[in-house]
Amino acid sequence: MNSYNENLHSSVLSSLESQEMTKKQLSSQLSTSMFTLYYAEGAEIVAQEKLDATAKLYKEQQHINNVVVTNKNMADNLLLSANQQKTYVTQAVTNMAVCASNIQIASNSIVRLASDIGSIYSIVNAADYGTQIYQQTLEAYNLINKTAYNAELTSQYAMEATASISEVSTSVVADGAKLTNSSVNNLLQVTTSDLTATTAVLTVDNDTRAKASIATRAAEGAIKCCEVEYNASKKAYTYNNEQFNQALIVEVPTNFDPSAGSFTVSFDAYKSPFSPEDRDPATQNKGLANPVLSYNIILVKDSKKSFFNASTAEDLVGNPDQCKSIPATQKPDDKGKYSTSIAYKSLRDADNEPLVLGENYVAFLLIMFTESYKKEINTFDEYLSAPSEIFSLVYTLKSAKDIGTSRKHSEDLSKITFNVEKEELKASEIDYRCFFLPYTDNLSTNEDLQTLESKIETMELDEEIKTVDAEVKALTEEIEILNSSAQTSAETAKNSKDPDQDKQKNNSLKSALADAKEKLRLAKAQLTDLNAKLKEVKDKSPKPVKNTNAFFFNLNLAENIPAGNFTSAKHKTTSSPEFEVHIDGTTTDNFGNPLIEDKNYIPVILSYYKGSEILKTRYKNSLSDWQNTPPIPYSTKPKSEIIN
Repeated sequence: MNSYNENLHSSVLSSLESQEMTKKQLSSQLSTSMFTLYYAEGAEIVAQEKLDATAKLYKEQQHINNVVVTNKNMADNLLLSANQQKTYVTQAVTNMAVCASNIQIASNSIVRLASDIGSIYSIVNAADYGTQIYQQTLEAYNLINKTAYNAELTSQYAMEATASISEVSTSVVADGAKLTNSSVNNLLQVTTSDLTATTAVLTVDNDTRAKASIATRAAEGAIKCCEVEYNASKKAYTYNNEQFNQALIVEVPTNFDPSAGSFTVSFDAYKSPFSPEDRDPATQNKGLANPVLSYNIILVKDSKKSFFNASTAEDLVGNPDQCKSIPATQKPDDKGKYSTSIAYKSLRDADNEPLVLGENYVAFLLIMFTESYKKEINTFDEYLSAPSEIFSLVYTLKSAKDIGTSRKHSEDLSKITFNVEKEELKASEIDYRCFFLPYTDNLSTNEDLQTLESKIETMELDEEIKTVDAEVKALTEEIEILNSSAQTSAETAKNSKDPDQDKQKNNSLKSALADAKEKLRLAKAQLTDLNAKLKEVKDKSPKPVKNTNAFFFNLNLAENIPAGNFTSAKHKTTSSPEFEVHIDGTTTDNFGNPLIEDKNYIPVILSYYKGSEILKTRYKNSLSDWQNTPPIPYSTKPKSEIIN
């Protein structure tokens, strides 16, 4: 591998590793913010329950205070967002200016090189026309002209981007947000003071509720910021992976079953940096047309990925137990992607060891080139990709289904029932934990946070589509005007006394018309791509759920709920797949608070592995579909009494 390829590969590897590390750090921050929000919402729920018991006589004061608290929370989040925007835009202006400067320097160098090669071509054209060195000089001359044009175009885009980002004004927004935040803070102090004067008992309860609400809103703002940053890091990694690492992705099914399971590895087909059209027609070498001999996938332990190199990978090619080969004769799909399914037990890792559940692995892609292509580019190295994202194969425990109550017409709510498919594990290794989630309002819901990313992407794409659509309309009008001018010019030229001037004017109109048509073609292509992306985002957005008012909850939170806040289920009978959870006066919700009469709760079942700690990494816990489980009202009264 030559020094250029080594440096390029090293840069790609370093960039992807850095972005993957950033993504892990942001994922950790997101997990932390999840717990902060969860317990903040729990504190707010408790405070709200106490406040509801004593605030019936003071609804007007309570309403005013809640409105101000909501505005305070919005002002806090607005100030946080405005300051963050100011920081990022300032950094973007600096980075874009440096980028434009560097691109301009590179462009100037390329243009000077193009000038030198043009001079060389003129000399060779005069001295050695038709010889082999003339052919080589002509090819170099054509390629450097093409490169110089692209460099000038890139420089123009960089300067336009610098000008655009410099126009963004953030200081005014930040100052306004600060003023608004200060005003709302002052207003909150006034309303809190008025409410305190009403009654001492209500003041204590309401103050607790207000503090809990502020903490919750702050936690909501923090988790949204964390989620946006985390999603941005994922997109950055995905983009770099697509551009520099053949879009190498390993996809493991959500519910992986090792007995009959498989996972998928996909990647983009290799594209030569030069197309056959870039070569002179007289050139006989056809290597650019078919550069790839085969694609080879090799799995490596994450702990050993830094020691894996192209030489080691080439030694494994041809061994079907350790290398999954795809010949280049196998055509990619319509999007230029290859995808292959790998059975869990069909492939060993690079150390010739079977894949182990719970072990972290990465995938490498080794591209073997044809000899003709190697001779064409005068490089005889194969291409080894950077490692894929870390993945592991884990057995997912089966989720509870058919969750319901055993409550009959004359009975109180004393039991929850559900079914689970039979597992291969021992009964003593699985614990089915039942939680009761309060179904409440006025909180940031699980649906809000799950759809945040898709909503942002949809809004961004809608704005881009509007801009490009306006450009298409403007170009269409411009073409109509140019066509009309061309017709008028042609009629005028028939009776003109100065044909040379008319010819020059006609050529100018034709050039402008051709330029406008090309811009229109590019704009329409961009509009088509944006509409396709918008459809893809909408298709991938989370499906609607029944429990739209359910607060933020997920598997990670469920796994960390302490023992006193859940009830373990038991088999209804020894041989039955049906389980039941008994409810009594000591049963609490997921926050540890006693269940409240006539309040709605969502029953949630966590399938939890409680076997050996050594084997724990091989299993993944699962959560029931609580977002679509109907809430149930808790009551100690017989159902007939409730109806009456």
